[in-house]
Amino acid sequence: MSPIPSLREMLLYLRNNGARRSAAKFVARYLAGRQRWNMTCEDLTRHLGAPLPAGGYELRFARPADLALMDAFARRMAPEILRAWYGPDYFFFLALKDGRPVAYRCLSRRLHPGVAGFVRLRRHQLFMVDEFTVPALRRRGLSRRLAIAMTPALVARGYREVLGVHRLDNDDTVAAVRAKGLEWLGVVARFRLPWRVWFAFDPSPR
Repeated sequence: MSPIPSLREMLLYLRNNGARRSAAKFVARYLAGRQRWNMTCEDLTRHLGAPLPAGGYELRFARPADLALMDAFARRMAPEILRAWYGPDYFFFLALKDGRPVAYRCLSRRLHPGVAGFVRLRRHQLFMVDEFTVPALRRRGLSRRLAIAMTPALVARGYREVLGVHRLDNDDTVAAVRAKGLEWLGVVARFRLPWRVWFAFDPSPR
């Protein structure tokens, strides 16, 4: 069974997604219903050797001292989640401007809880947990800079691909995936009844 999020996580999700979507997600995940996600694959090796645009940002893995400076992420992610990303199964990378974090990209050896048990990561794959840029600095290529900057360290550890799952109705994410040229693998569906959970996969191209 998927772990139940903390009260703070639930309130953040409610604030960012509204009552209707939040209630629908809760019912489908824990009671009965269907959830669907687009699945994508990012080839990390295409970032190797790519020029890193200038821009006055510091790009590096997160350090413990950075946690106290992540107030810009408070509307997106609960502090306990950001703290968990310092764990050994995560690769938490930051962009900083004037010493303060303004964007992040987090990858993991762990899968999205909604598809864990159905999708399995291979040894050379990571999962896209989340990426975020503060609204004032969006559309300036920061997510691409993060990807280019962190890739050499990941490839050196044997990772070559990043799997992602994205809600079908998340138009911003769908547009971002298209802009990045990621490979669409298909649609994963999770079905739940009180006594049973099962999955289906549709590899049809978008």
